[in-house]
This record gives sequence, C-alpha cells and structure tokens, in this order.
Amino acid sequence: MPVCTVGDININYKLYGEGFPLVLSHPFSASLEFWTNLIQSLPPEYQVIAYDVRGHGLSSALVGEENYSLDILVEDLHHLLEHLGVTQAYVGGLSLGGAIALGYAHRHPDTVKALLIFDIHGGFQPPSDPAMQAAMAEGREKGEKLALERGMADFARRQIATGTAFPPVPKDEALQEQYIERMTRFPVNGYIGVSRAKPWEAEWQRQAADRINVPTLITVGSDDLDMVTNGTRILHEHIRGSRYVVIKGSVHETARWRPDVFNQAVIDFLDAVEVGKPVAGEMTLG
Repeated sequence: MPVCTVGDININYKLYGEGFPLVLSHPFSASLEFWTNLIQSLPPEYQVIAYDVRGHGLSSALVGEENYSLDILVEDLHHLLEHLGVTQAYVGGLSLGGAIALGYAHRHPDTVKALLIFDIHGGFQPPSDPAMQAAMAEGREKGEKLALERGMADFARRQIATGTAFPPVPKDEALQEQYIERMTRFPVNGYIGVSRAKPWEAEWQRQAADRINVPTLITVGSDDLDMVTNGTRILHEHIRGSRYVVIKGSVHETARWRPDVFNQAVIDFLDAVEVGKPVAGEMTLG
C-alpha cells in the first residue's frame, strides 16, 4: 500500500477512481475502510483520497498525546495532498475527521473547493460539566490500563459489557462482533494518544468556523449526543451559507448507521456545488 512520509511517520492512503479529488478523514478508532459504502455510491467523476489518520489503521502510531494535536493532524493532511500533487479538492471528514477537515479548510483555504463536515461539535459544545469530565477522565484511565495489559479486543469487550460503547452496539450481538474487530485493528498507542489529546475539542475550531467562505455541508444524526446536535447547529450558524442536514434515526457516525440517506445528502450537495447552485439552508432527511 502507498504511504506518504511526514517527518518520521508514515501515512497510509488509498486512491479510488479518477476525477476531481474528494479527500475523506475517518472518525476516531476507524480506518480508511470506513468510507467504503460512500465510495461505492459516488458517481465516477470523483477521485476519492481516503487515508488512515496517524495512530489509526496502517499509519504510524507514535507514543504520546503530544503527537496527536489537531494542528498536527491538519498538517498531516496538508502533506498528504502535497505529496499527491493536489492543488484543489473537496475536503470532508466525520467526527475526528470532521475536525481535521474544518481545521484544514481554515489553514489551507486555497486548496478547498467545498467542505463537508459530519457529526462534530466544532469546539462549540465540548463537555463542560465538571462531574462529566471527571467521569470521562476516570473511564479513560481505566480503559488505557486495560488496553495496555490485555489488548484492544478485551478493552472493546469491557466497553460493551459496561455499556460505554456507542449505541446501538451494546444491544446487538452482530454489531458487538464488528466493534471488537474494529477496535482490535486500532493501535493501542493511537487509542491512548488521540483520546488524551482530544483534537476534536481544540478551541481554535470556533475561530476557524467564522472564516470559512466555501460551500459547506454539515450533517448530524437526530439521536446523536446533545453536545454534537447542539454543536453542529451552532457551527452551521457560524459558517455563512452552509447547508445543515439532520439525518433522522441516526446516532453518531451517520455514514455507518444511515448510509443510504447519508450518501444521498453528500451526493446532492456535491451536485449542487458542481453546477454552482446555492447550498444554504436546513433540512431533515430519512
């Protein structure tokens, strides 16, 4: 598989099809394979660039949270597109990947023809309750200890057993098996480093949102966490002329749980951008 070397790390990536570039950044704990369904649904005039965010998949996974700030992840994407000779692209991502896409559009605006942001709060609604923050920190410490001592498969089993895996995973045996397999492919260094760094909470996302001036799609599941549903709406208000799409009946990772609706929202947005139609507005789908 091809890699792009950034400093002392390797970024694993794949190219799908030919045409105008569409680069996609996956969510926390996933890999570039997360986008398979969307890639198969897109019309042929796009070349999809999917990659493993550092700490994930087949990319390097360094020890230490200092290696996983949003600034660093944004520059990884910048170096990847430079490596591929891409001078302009559609840039998108979900959750962790959405923060990377937003940050990239802010830091490298001339490269972004349109922006696609899925399931992020954009720094507008991070957890603020001290008790919640303390509980999350305690849970993270226990998870790190378990992952280091027993591996990521047992870590995933513990999340399922305690109900801390994202719904609907804890209530479905087939989804539980898929979740364990997914987490087993997540390097432990990446899990610990990224979860400590919390790049999706970087405060500069809020300032970045006010400076975005390209067509932008923002999607969210109707049943996502409150901080994401509230945060995406505020993000929509700050990105002038953005399109805000609520996908009914979906929890976090809308691309996974409502793929047909999600894919159509993406395709409709790209079609509108291609012909120069206005994209601004709000809608609920599904």
